[in-house]
Amino acid sequence: MSQPPNQNLPNLQDVVTGDISGLFDAIPFARLLGLRASKDAEGVLCVMPFSERLIGNPVLPALHGGMVATFLEATALAVVVDAQNDPDARCGKEIPRAISTTVDYLRPAGPRDTYGRAEIIRLGTRLATVVATIWQDDPSRPVARANCHYLVASGGITPSKS
Repeated sequence: MSQPPNQNLPNLQDVVTGDISGLFDAIPFARLLGLRASKDAEGVLCVMPFSERLIGNPVLPALHGGMVATFLEATALAVVVDAQNDPDARCGKEIPRAISTTVDYLRPAGPRDTYGRAEIIRLGTRLATVVATIWQDDPSRPVARANCHYLVASGGITPSKS
């Protein structure tokens, strides 16, 4: 049974040209996970609050690898959207679409809040290359890293509906 859309939620296109803090509210799965994005002196900081439903290995316990990968990709997305908000940015302003994500799992993520930051390696008129890193207790001990590529402008090409 599907639920009716909440009319108070931001439209993702509006978030691309607005405040980064509302980004994850506009993405249903990110909203379900409780993801948050904010800006501080170092840039965009993302948070994935711990929840029992994120556990993939109850023996350790450790977060599910899919949740780790999801949070990495969301962190990279938040940084790209923030860069698109810069009025001087010479990049595409379309909603970023993930082209590829490669995840390096570095250590198990335990049952606690997880934090993430990302760095844009290259932001072009059509493509963005981003490296995202997530950690729990200490930023110098990352849980995982990802290399992500996003399409930021399609050049008028409409994705096929297959």
